[in-house]
Amino acid sequence: MATATRLPKIKFCGLTRSEDVRAAIAHGADAIGLNFYPPSPRYVTPETARGLAEIGAQRDAMGSPLLRVGVFVNASPFEVDQVLSVCPLDCIQLHGDETPDWLTESRAFPSMQSIAFIKALPWRDCEEDRERVISWTSMADDRFLGFLVDVYDPIQRGGTGKTARWDLLVPRPQEFQSLPVLLAGGLTTENIGQAIAIAKPDGVDVASGIEIRPGVKDPLKMRAIGDIARQLLAG
Repeated sequence: MATATRLPKIKFCGLTRSEDVRAAIAHGADAIGLNFYPPSPRYVTPETARGLAEIGAQRDAMGSPLLRVGVFVNASPFEVDQVLSVCPLDCIQLHGDETPDWLTESRAFPSMQSIAFIKALPWRDCEEDRERVISWTSMADDRFLGFLVDVYDPIQRGGTGKTARWDLLVPRPQEFQSLPVLLAGGLTTENIGQAIAIAKPDGVDVASGIEIRPGVKDPLKMRAIGDIARQLLAG
C-alpha cells in the first residue's frame, strides 16, 4: 500500500472503468475514489475495484504514489475489513454518519492498523456540524488525513452535482484550523477556479463534474479540471 502523508490535492471519485483510472493518472490525479456504497450509481464490487486498484498500483511502481481511496457509507469496520481482504486500498473515506468511535473500533482489525482515513461531512455553519468537526478533530490520530466537505444529502451521500456553499468556508472556520480540507460538491470545469479562489481548500474532489453519465468519466473534463486545479493549488 502507498504511504499516505497528506490529503490529496486532486481526487477523482466514483471511477468504475479501467480506462477512467488510466485517464485519471494521465491527467494529474493524486487520488482515485472507489465507491462501495451499493445505492450509488458509481458502486463497484470489491472484485471489480481490485482490478481498478491494481492499475493504480502500477503508478506506485513508477515512484509517483496514487492514493486509492475506498468510499464507504455507514459500513462497520468488519464490513470494510471484508472489502480490504479482496481489494487493496490506501485510504478509507467515511461518507456516512460515522462517529469518531469508528476509528477506535477499526484498530481491532490488522488491515486498518496503519491505513489512512478521510471523514466526509457537510458544512452548513450550524451547531450540529461544528460539534461533529470538533469531535472528529479531538479523536484524530496519525492515520487521519483531514476532512472532505460536501453538500448535505442524506440519501445519495455525495456525487449529487449540487454546488456546495463555498462562502461558508471563508474565512476558514476555526473548527477546521488544525486539519486539511478537501472540497467537493458540484465542482465542474466552469466553476472549479472560482471555488478554489473563494474557499481556498487544500484539495478538491470531483465526481459528477468529470462525467458523461454516472460512473462513466470524460477524459477531456478530467484534463481540464486537472490543469486548473494543479495550477491554483500549487505550493
